[in-house]
Amino acid sequence: MPLFRYRVNDPQGRELTGAMSARDDAEVRARLGARGYTVVQILGPETPEPKVSGRRQPRLVEPSPVERALFFRQFAALVRAGISPFSAVEDLANRTAQPGLRAAAAAMREETRTGGSISSAMERFPALFPEHVIAAVRAGETGGFIEIALDEIGLEYEQEIAFYKGIWLPRALVLQALLALALAQPMFPTLFPDNQPLRYLQLALLRNIPITLALLWGVRALWRRRFRHGRGRWRDRWTLRTPVFGELDRQRSLCAFIRMLRRLYAAGLSPIRAWEGASNVVPNGLLRSRLAEARDQIERGVPLHDAFQSVGLFTNEAEQLLATGVLAGQVVEMLDRIAEYYQANVQRAVDSARFWMYRLAITLFLIIGGATAILITRTYFDAIFRFTENWS
Repeated sequence: MPLFRYRVNDPQGRELTGAMSARDDAEVRARLGARGYTVVQILGPETPEPKVSGRRQPRLVEPSPVERALFFRQFAALVRAGISPFSAVEDLANRTAQPGLRAAAAAMREETRTGGSISSAMERFPALFPEHVIAAVRAGETGGFIEIALDEIGLEYEQEIAFYKGIWLPRALVLQALLALALAQPMFPTLFPDNQPLRYLQLALLRNIPITLALLWGVRALWRRRFRHGRGRWRDRWTLRTPVFGELDRQRSLCAFIRMLRRLYAAGLSPIRAWEGASNVVPNGLLRSRLAEARDQIERGVPLHDAFQSVGLFTNEAEQLLATGVLAGQVVEMLDRIAEYYQANVQRAVDSARFWMYRLAITLFLIIGGATAILITRTYFDAIFRFTENWS
């Protein structure tokens, strides 16, 4: 079922936002009305964002993970120190050097000035803030732990940085092998026995090197296109199907869901709202939709552990721990243990992915290096045979 976003007012007059899987917007309105909410706005998957005069944002340079981590860590530190969100984003808007994040901080400042939420301002920058990041901030605002949510977002980007730290070594090995191949291919046919250094330089620098650089640029462009905004469903499906790295994405998504579900439960939210908020923070869009579909079961009164089991994403150990927590009235405590279990799984998946990333890079280096050695040997003996063929 499609995922609808909504904005409502609760019986106390507070504005709330969230998402819900339903057949159409009429079903969303009926469900929200049954809970006592007054519907303000509903946005479906095919409904464009409303155009607000003067709020259209120009195309901004996408920040790096280091810049994102620094932004959210500073934001969390300011809020934790007792500074209001308005004053925090005002300070960040004046100090942040990255243009995109500076514009986003200014939008947050204007939104909070009029009583709006930080997550509402972030929604206007979908190229800067992924859906699950916005949902984490919204859950933090709803549960009253915004500084914790901001800290965990910063931690997520720091873990991404740590994951790719040291990748320069296998990358340098592959680049070295490609350049060696480009420089060695025309060596013997031009330098021996004819001794044509200008011909060699022409083939090596004007043909092989540009081809190699174009190949590297194409690979880099395809990799960056994979992370481009608007290709989330394709990227998430491709990632889950990738050996090793798909398991890492799966474990990270489930761990994020469990952690947020535990926080929302501890904040006193109802099971339905806790499940909605937790399912929206899942990084992988396919898993996010699959978890959102189980919300209907919780609304019908199905116990939490039965909803876990119906999703089919969690291990039997996690399901049994949660069932014990529901029967014993210790849901939060058991969710803590399940979160620790999945965090350990994430660490194992990270170690495995880094090992295979290095292994694949070194294998590619050996393959290209072997091809270079074969090519050098073949062209060398071809040159020798051409040089001696008329001796007899």
